[in-house]
Amino acid sequence: MDRDGDGWKLSTRVRFVHCRIRTLLAQSDAWDHDAWGTPLSAAHLGLAIAVFSKRLLDYSMKVGAAYTAEEKASVLAVWRYAGHLMGIPESILYTDGAEAESIYTVGFMCEPPPDEDSALAYRLSRALIGNTRARQFRYPWSPTVGALFLFKLKQRIQRKFKNTQLVRSGNFSQLLEISVYDEGGLSYRMPDHIHASKSSEW
Repeated sequence: MDRDGDGWKLSTRVRFVHCRIRTLLAQSDAWDHDAWGTPLSAAHLGLAIAVFSKRLLDYSMKVGAAYTAEEKASVLAVWRYAGHLMGIPESILYTDGAEAESIYTVGFMCEPPPDEDSALAYRLSRALIGNTRARQFRYPWSPTVGALFLFKLKQRIQRKFKNTQLVRSGNFSQLLEISVYDEGGLSYRMPDHIHASKSSEW
């Protein structure tokens, strides 16, 4: 890989951030080494990329997004490559969507319960992940009846009155934009606390 190219810079940043977060967790009393082992192990990273690829695709399709087989394969390939850059061994790096789904299914069985740093977004997310997990993430209560249906309906209306290929392109572009790590370009500032809410801007 060209050491002056964006790919090399991105891989370097990913590795630096990974090492920094691992160091912060290892030094923290909040990390239970006996129960959880090495912080941010390759297994944790493998779970993360499986979620950011296959599960994100599945959730976006639940709200009406539509992708070609090539687009789905591309999202999986991009995240698999990111996993390779982060040093995930080939033996636990997914090869396709079915493997990614198996990884996050098993991974969720092994993960500790969510804590205060796990709180996320709300109504649509609650509809996607279900009430039990939403309560664990301390979501404020919101009704979910019809939430997925309304999002799907909006997609259908857009397809009816707009060019279907443009809608598909928009879905795919939005999925990639969600995955962009740093809109302002590459930065080599590192986090300084294990809790995102207490870390300086980086």
